[in-house]
Amino acid sequence: MNYDVVKEKLHDLIDHAEQDKVMAIYTLLSNEAGSGVAYDEATLNMLEATKENMLSGKEKTYTLEQTIDNIRKHRSSNGV
Repeated sequence: MNYDVVKEKLHDLIDHAEQDKVMAIYTLLSNEAGSGVAYDEATLNMLEATKENMLSGKEKTYTLEQTIDNIRKHRSSNGV
C-alpha cells in the first residue's frame, strides 16, 4: 500500500473507532514525537559522566536478572 492509501484508511478507522482506541492511538503517536523532557546542562553532564564510568568499569552495574535476584534475597532475609 502506498502512503496515501494508508493515510486514508487511518482516517476512516479513526472516524469510526471507539473513544478508548482513539485515545490509545493518540498516546502512541504523541509518545513517538518525544517525551517532552528537557534536561539542563548539569544533568546532561552528570548522565554522560555516569555512562562513561559504567562503560569503563569504574562503576558497578547489574543486569535486570541480578537486580531482581538481589531484591528477592533482600525481601526473604528481611521478612518482606
